[in-house]
Amino acid sequence: MGKTIGKIFIGFLALVMLVGGVLYLKDPLFWKRYYLIATGNGVLPQSGWAGSEYMVAGDAQQLFDVVNEGEGSIPAEALAQVSEYAAERRSTSLLIWHKGKLRFREHYQGLDENSLIVGKSMAKMVASLVVSRAIKDGFIAGLDEPASTYITEWQGTEKATISIRNLLHMAAGFEKYYTLDMSPFSNFTRSYISGYSDDVIINDYEVVAEPGTKYDYSQAVSDLIAIIIKRATGKPYGQYLSESLIKPIHAQGGEVMLNRPQGVAHSGCCLLLPSESWLRMGILLLNGGEIDGQSLFSENWMEDYLEPSPANPAMGLHIWLGKPYFPKRSWAQVGAATGFGVIHSEPYLADDLFMFDGSGNQVMYIIPSMDLVILRTGGFSWAPGKEWDNSYIPNTIIRSILEQ
Repeated sequence: MGKTIGKIFIGFLALVMLVGGVLYLKDPLFWKRYYLIATGNGVLPQSGWAGSEYMVAGDAQQLFDVVNEGEGSIPAEALAQVSEYAAERRSTSLLIWHKGKLRFREHYQGLDENSLIVGKSMAKMVASLVVSRAIKDGFIAGLDEPASTYITEWQGTEKATISIRNLLHMAAGFEKYYTLDMSPFSNFTRSYISGYSDDVIINDYEVVAEPGTKYDYSQAVSDLIAIIIKRATGKPYGQYLSESLIKPIHAQGGEVMLNRPQGVAHSGCCLLLPSESWLRMGILLLNGGEIDGQSLFSENWMEDYLEPSPANPAMGLHIWLGKPYFPKRSWAQVGAATGFGVIHSEPYLADDLFMFDGSGNQVMYIIPSMDLVILRTGGFSWAPGKEWDNSYIPNTIIRSILEQ
């Protein structure tokens, strides 16, 4: 009897080792990353994977000088107030652009104007602008074109009707993404750290709702943009990002993370750029897409960009809108969050405010009516008395300008 049990156990162990070996050989990068994360010794692609960086070339002719004097200047008291607020809340940079000039620039925690800033989900907002450039360049027919034109694996399936617009509205109809299910076999984990995340995203997510009808904030959906751009343009996402956006706005370059060396970019996260490069994107949007006398955006882009999604009135085309007001705004659900969410102590004082917003309270506010862009980067601030309030800095600056 004992020998029989021993043989069964040995056979089971051999089977487990065989299956484990097959899984490891299929995607060794995934298992290495999963082990490091599980043991607390690893990093997510947000902040870089050695060997998987793709250099995004820039064309920075010179950095902006800080000028806060003359017409339209921001009171020094207000600038000191928001700088102190940012410094106390784990910020890495704070830049303020007003009426065509850089009025304030400060870096914290040892960073400077050349340091690469991990934008986290602000990369999603960048991906949307890259789509606009691909439409203007004729690589993508338009927002209502089926994504299956480029993701041909979807043709003839229930995913065939998902449009580019559905993806940018975070309303593809896929199964819920933001579950934080860290099982090594979950779509969430595999689509985030697998060396073949593109295969997971394309093939393994199920459609559970009619495209365009249900909001779900999804890294997987945003990462589809890099796949579409590569197939539509014939160029890696990082190269087209550089040529279509970073260089034309005369920004410094940086890095975007790939799922594996020579693989596909993560366009929903994992873009590292100096602070002024992020700011220059905000200035481009402030000016309706115009720079050096020409428009970089496709026709009617700004109207479509800022039109609230039917599935979530706080989101446009991969861009966050300042309205409607929620005391606590969650990325993961429509409306006010009862638990995890970003505090807004009051409504924004400008009705036309829209913003890049990413994990860690990375945020860039664009306010056309005030000719104002404010960028804050850094980490989460949850300490009692030092919680991050998303409305504090823009409203403090707006009030100071209006009260002059």
